[in-house]
Amino acid sequence: MKNDLDTARDEALARLRGGRAAVAEGRLEQAAEALVVAESIFRRLDDPEHVGECRLELAEVQRQNGAAESALASYERAVALFQQAGRPLREAAATLSLGHIERQRGQLERARDLYEGAFRLFGQSDNQRGQAASMLALGHVEAQRGHPDAAATHYAEAHRRYAAVGDQLGEADAERSRAAVLVERSRYEEAAQAYADALAISRARRDTFGVVDCLTGEARLALETGRLDEAATLFGEAISLAGPVEYELGNADGTLGLAEIELHRGRWDQALANAIQAGGRYNAANNAPGSAEVSRILGEVQQRRGQLSQAITEFGRAIRTFRALRARRPYAQALLGSAETHRRRALVRKADDLFEEARTVLQDLDHPLLEGWALLGVGALARQRGQSAPAAALLADARHHFERAQRPAAVSAALVESARLALNRGQLDHAAGDLAEALSQSRGARAATGESGPEAAAQAVGAAVSLACGRVPEARAAYAQARLTAEQQADPAVLAESALGMADVELQSDDLQAAVAAYNRAADLARQVEARTLEGLAQVGLGRVLLRRELWEEAAEAHLAVLGRFREADDPLAQALAHLGVGEARRNQNRLADARAAFESAAQFYAAAEAPLGESAAAQGEGRVLVDLDELEAADGRYTRAVELAERTGRALAHSTDRQPFFDARAPLYAEALFVAARRQVEARVEHLARAYAGLASPAGRAAAARQLAAYEKALPVRGAEVSPEQTLRNRVVIRLLAAAREAVKSA
Repeated sequence: MKNDLDTARDEALARLRGGRAAVAEGRLEQAAEALVVAESIFRRLDDPEHVGECRLELAEVQRQNGAAESALASYERAVALFQQAGRPLREAAATLSLGHIERQRGQLERARDLYEGAFRLFGQSDNQRGQAASMLALGHVEAQRGHPDAAATHYAEAHRRYAAVGDQLGEADAERSRAAVLVERSRYEEAAQAYADALAISRARRDTFGVVDCLTGEARLALETGRLDEAATLFGEAISLAGPVEYELGNADGTLGLAEIELHRGRWDQALANAIQAGGRYNAANNAPGSAEVSRILGEVQQRRGQLSQAITEFGRAIRTFRALRARRPYAQALLGSAETHRRRALVRKADDLFEEARTVLQDLDHPLLEGWALLGVGALARQRGQSAPAAALLADARHHFERAQRPAAVSAALVESARLALNRGQLDHAAGDLAEALSQSRGARAATGESGPEAAAQAVGAAVSLACGRVPEARAAYAQARLTAEQQADPAVLAESALGMADVELQSDDLQAAVAAYNRAADLARQVEARTLEGLAQVGLGRVLLRRELWEEAAEAHLAVLGRFREADDPLAQALAHLGVGEARRNQNRLADARAAFESAAQFYAAAEAPLGESAAAQGEGRVLVDLDELEAADGRYTRAVELAERTGRALAHSTDRQPFFDARAPLYAEALFVAARRQVEARVEHLARAYAGLASPAGRAAAARQLAAYEKALPVRGAEVSPEQTLRNRVVIRLLAAAREAVKSA
């Protein structure tokens, strides 16, 4: 009987040894088969300790096969068996492994309890190495929970205990982990030293896996601080070392790092290819954090390529995984990416919710770069909604955060958004100054690190500033340059924006055929990048062409068709522009009440958004309606407001080379205002307006205003059977005032 038992035990031990060897070599199917047989024999022999050993190895097989639930049950069973056998050291090891499974599943509270239990059990056996491993694991939990200071404390304690037992590889692991949380706290110099110390140990001990992890950490630090070339070199070295030792996760980490570098450099196709390659390795290893990071990078790539629906799907995958893992920083990054994508799709309520959630998560992370992106996104959203004062404060704060992080490409992005806001507010010199600085920062970033900045966007906004100033030829050239840069930077969103701007140039140049072609092209490009508001603005442009062609009903319908889209996007400036077109169409249809209501709506939207040039145009439109209604006093009030807003904007321009084209473009406004003042026979008002315009416009603008005043003079009847003596007298006075205004304008 004894011989039979010995034989059975020997067979079981042999199976257990074979199973362990197979696990080490990655032959999981053979390992499982051997371990199941060994466990069955040990169970018959009533040997709970060795049953626990078999169950512990089986748990590892199940973990590597991605069967987390089965592995969890096996580890729990092993813990119970070692406890039954009175083996606290083995119980501690199994408890530690069980904690790893719970941490991978995102059950961080449970994992922390298990790690603390393992620490106590290791303490019962005075096993410093085991206690160090438990402390290291507790640091990982705190890092994942977004508590980097607590994590750093645990890592320091792990390092101390590893040093006490002379475990240099453990020391390196603890230092490498501490370096990662120092990066989280933007303590870059300390992180660099910790990585260097860990790397020195790993190299000295010929630990290739540790070397790969250190190099990857150093590369991420370089990437974090904008040193793209250095990061690329380090990631490349890590990949080259990971290959020969078949370190698939190390290879995946390096490849994904290269994908992020290509993302910063604006090389979308290469970023996409690298991310997909890394994703295959993460999926094969059932590595959820890595797969989620791949989804986040893919979301960023698809967003830049204008594939917004696809980007939202990728960000959604990342958000769900990071939320389950309670990985706060990558969760915040994924939230920010999704929020920005929703903003670009004009899904403003969802974008608002995502930005606010990201800002909440970031409150305790002390990460100026991510905080800056959150502020920039919320500021851009406020600008879109016409909330100008809050937008200005948010964008200034974003710029401050980017400067603190020393990221010039990000500073450039904040300046471009600030310029958009300044343009909306009629602060044209401010916008031009922001854009000049944005281009300088962007080019500096490209020269220093190879990072791509928003140069195409800056050029497109600069073209819009030129157009607002009345410099049409310069605007045409600037939009053409923005298009070329957008093509070089593979920026389809700016390509669509530039196409729309060029269409506006064609319209202002009165080339209606070219304008129609350009607006249709802009609409197609906007559709390709899912820019619904931009597509709607292209439709408004076509409606403005219809106004020029005096197709009043068709023009009104074109403008009304997009109002719902603009309301859904919560975009007051777009809504105001549509109302302007409706007002002009209805006025020419003699539907004056409808026209006045449309112009009033436009003025309200523009005023709420602090957009003086738009409000001026709306006031001018309403003034025309009031003239048609023969309500000259009210019309004079609206023209006074329109001129006041135009002058507030134009007089703020520092250079006459900017002021004169600006006022040249407003010759019709001044001529109409002069006509109303003359009809009201307010001579002082006529004289003031004429002299003001003469001092502001160039000879070309003054000549245009004079021609329109002359046309008004000719249109006023002073004789004929249908003209009463009172009308004749009144019209002669008006003609005299107009003639005096015309001479004053011409002779400046």
